[in-house]
Amino acid sequence: MDIGESLVGSYFKYVENCKIVVYNCRLEEEQGEIDVIALDQAGEKVYLCEVATHLRGMLYGKGNNATLARLEHKIRRALRFAAQNFPERKCIFMLWSPVVSRGLAGGFTRLASSVADRGAEVQFIINKEYTARIRRLMEVARQNIKITDEPAFRLLQILEHLR
Repeated sequence: MDIGESLVGSYFKYVENCKIVVYNCRLEEEQGEIDVIALDQAGEKVYLCEVATHLRGMLYGKGNNATLARLEHKIRRALRFAAQNFPERKCIFMLWSPVVSRGLAGGFTRLASSVADRGAEVQFIINKEYTARIRRLMEVARQNIKITDEPAFRLLQILEHLR
């Protein structure tokens, strides 16, 4: 697990109160993994997250079109996994990335509509929305001093309690 994945998992645990959060779930029938999977408290929703903590801007391969194609593959792969493993639950694919260019972000609308025909919900937690959610996590860390097994959350706790 990398620190970006720990931040996202911590968000689900401490902000959304998800009791089950799994990291780097390897896919048996296909090559690859899902970075973070979280089950909501009621057990009705499953969040399948791709976490791209690229501080110079999200990019897979050469250019925006290659990035969009790779991301579409990841979304479709995650949705197949969800259909097999969580057929009775609402599955939401999320991309979490702190820095995404306007050009690439503009392609996300088209990408979301291309997978919407399967009844899938896709959310892009990028740029300002990513920042807002991590700031909510920081606020929880400020109010919480209990030991945790989440490295990113523990770091936020320490930073929020410096004197």
